[in-house]
Amino acid sequence: MKETRRIEFFFEIFRIVLALAIAFGFTFICIAFMTDDPLEALKAFALGPFSNMRRFGQMMGKFIPYLLVGSGMCFIYAANRFNMGGEGVYLLSGCIVTFIGVNIGDSGIPHVLLVVLLMAVGVAIGAGAGLIPALMREKLGVNETVISIMLNYALMYLSTFLVKTLMVDPNISYLGSKPLPDNMKLTRLVPRTNIHSGLFVGLLAVVVVGVIFYRTSLGYSIRICGSNPQFAKASGINMTSSLVLAQVIGLGLCGLGGAVDIMGIYDRYVWAGFTNYGFDGMLVAVLARKNPWLVPLGSFLLAYMRTGASILNYSTELPFEFVDIMQAILVLLIAGEHFMAGFKNKIIFSASKAKNKKEAA
Repeated sequence: MKETRRIEFFFEIFRIVLALAIAFGFTFICIAFMTDDPLEALKAFALGPFSNMRRFGQMMGKFIPYLLVGSGMCFIYAANRFNMGGEGVYLLSGCIVTFIGVNIGDSGIPHVLLVVLLMAVGVAIGAGAGLIPALMREKLGVNETVISIMLNYALMYLSTFLVKTLMVDPNISYLGSKPLPDNMKLTRLVPRTNIHSGLFVGLLAVVVVGVIFYRTSLGYSIRICGSNPQFAKASGINMTSSLVLAQVIGLGLCGLGGAVDIMGIYDRYVWAGFTNYGFDGMLVAVLARKNPWLVPLGSFLLAYMRTGASILNYSTELPFEFVDIMQAILVLLIAGEHFMAGFKNKIIFSASKAKNKKEAA
């Protein structure tokens, strides 16, 4: 069993890399036909995120929240639920964390304690909001996708209302909160970049989620309920509590992502609309094949593509949305259960056959 899991883990990495190569190849062919200087466009897209520290910092600024929202969405994806409330949670978490931080940030609370407190607030907001569509699905049978999408808009408008009524800074010409106090900001690991100490929070979240998934009864229950609900019922697993907890924990991590992002990069709360980080969390979970240990890889790929697309947009005539082609191909290939499945089964069969021969000898 351990050998099979090891093969499956490394094969998923190989499958993701192969899918990336196919998507890159197809995208590069399209770029060659759509621009006058294809080599320059390819260079801007492929190498742009690594061309200087500022651009690399932009990519890492996306990578950090992707670690958190991707880890959270792994719970929801593994439970076979499509609770898309991560975007609204992300916005409201950043808003409430800003409101609390602005009001108590200069009250003398130690920096580390304040940061931990605000992160806990972000988790609580996400968990509380995630409870709404989760309970409606498991208790009332209401489609959680519809409810969570509606909830996203409700939370977005609530965040905007709070900024306009309680947090607005009259000294600026755009809608935004009062400046964040330095005491609540995360430490910049590299000066003048978006690389901050939230990176350690994201990596720690990946480790904790991985341990919960594969080393605890809760993780086992969630995975079984999502993959084989009939077996879960027959085994006596409390499906309602497991599926509700999966969504609550998942959106709690999305709330943590919003808190870390606002404290790590921004000087004030300025989100007037969807950031798309919450929606991208599900995409990261798909790229990671709902395996928390692969979330860093999925997060890096998505951050790399988004940053490369941004550079391509302002350095050539190609639009930012062009990267959606590459993204769609990646999702189709990685989410497709039968892509390279035959090859994987052959490897597992050969390994099992060799092991049986060895034991028989």
